[in-house]
Parts: sequence; structure tokens; C-alpha cells
Amino acid sequence: MFPVLALLAAPVLMAQHGNTTQSNPHDSEQDRAAGAKLFATQCTGCHGKNGSGGSAAELTTGVFRYGYSDAGLFNSIASGIPGTAMPAFKLDARHTWQLVAYVRSLGEGRAAGKAKGNPARGAKVYASSGCQSCHSIGGQGGFAGPDLNAIGSTRSLGHLQRSLLAPNEEVSWDYWSLLGRTAAGERIAGLRLNEDTYSFQILDSQGKLRSVAKPDLAEHQIDRTSPMPSVEGKLKPDQFEDLVAYLASLRGAQQ
Repeated sequence: MFPVLALLAAPVLMAQHGNTTQSNPHDSEQDRAAGAKLFATQCTGCHGKNGSGGSAAELTTGVFRYGYSDAGLFNSIASGIPGTAMPAFKLDARHTWQLVAYVRSLGEGRAAGKAKGNPARGAKVYASSGCQSCHSIGGQGGFAGPDLNAIGSTRSLGHLQRSLLAPNEEVSWDYWSLLGRTAAGERIAGLRLNEDTYSFQILDSQGKLRSVAKPDLAEHQIDRTSPMPSVEGKLKPDQFEDLVAYLASLRGAQQ
């Protein structure tokens, strides 16, 4: 287990606070601005101005010992953290999500300055690990996973670490997979890019876009797990740190 993350799962009882979703439904710029105002009045006394740290943890790295997912952060705010000084905040679900959105934003684009590894060595780890078979940088690479050309300017250090160690914790809907079988017996598999009342649009393993009519499917299921394998146990700690540092250095046009 890499020491950079303590993947401690906390019970999520969000329905008690008027919420039943696992992902943040209030993550717009307006929501983040509202979350910033709530943070200023409710949180700066312990976490410092802009989450820079005080008597409680610094929040600008995106590395959270408790509540690393959106749902986990919601639970930490709404229910508090037993055994710590973190109290429960009696806010409605919308305001709690707005705080989650703002806390997430505190670490975005700062990963390069906080990463401990060596980006040049990390580029070699990226290549030797076969990451380019699914991901693209500068237009070079695969298409099955997200483009990483500017990932360091939009993600926190913690997000990069979590994505490598526990990719199933947060899987965007556009990386869910469709698995099915037609009435004629043909097996169907691919990334579920879109879905409407009558059909699925998928990207198959050959990189071809395909529309599949729902009435033609004898059976199907949506796989909400990530196709991205975890690197835990596959890289040495210094290789992991170097890979994170390389991803954090990717800033698109700003490179």
C-alpha cells in the first residue's frame, strides 16, 4: 500500500441529510462560488484561508485521509469524523454539495508544485507501463481512456493518485461499458458513449463508433467499473511518485 493515500472507507448515510446520489450534482462555477462563501464562514477557522491549513488539515493537495470520493467528502461534512475535531454541519444537501465542489477546486492545477517525484523519470514509467495504449498526450496514443494532455492543470494531486490506485472509486458515466448479446447471438461490447430511448452509441475495441438499437438486444448490462487497472502492487513507491509527477506536469499549451 502506498503511504500517499489512506483509502479508508467511511459509511455514507447521505439520505439522512436529504441526499441519495453518489456524485456531485452541484459542481458548476456558481456552486463553487457559493461553496467558497460557505467555506469562509464555516471552515476557515480550522482549515485556514483558502484551505491552506491551520489547526485542521490542509485541503489544497486534494489528498484526504477520510472521504476521498465526492460521496465520502459529503459524509465527512454532513456527519463529521468521529475521533477528530471535525464536527457535523447541519446544512441541506445542496449547500453540502457546494462545499464539496469548492473543497475539490482548492487543489486543482496545483499538483505539479506538490508532487514529490521526478517528471522525466515518470515519463519513462508512463511509457514502460503501456499507458499510451489507452491514453493520448499531444495527439499521440490511444482513445479508450481520457486525453491526458493537460491533466496537470485540471486535477489535484490527490485526484491523480486516486485515479492510479483506486480507479473504480470515481468513474465518469462516459467511461461506463455496454455488454450485451443480440437476438441473433452477436456479442456486443464497447464504451457506452451515449444512450437515448431507442439505442446505445458505443465505441468498440477497434475504435469504431457504432449505434445499437435496444430492441435488437436480447440481453445487456451496463458495467460501471473503470477499464483502467490499478497500479497498486505493480509499481515501486518511487516509480509511483515519478508517474504522478509526470502527469502533474502535463499542462497542455502551458507546457
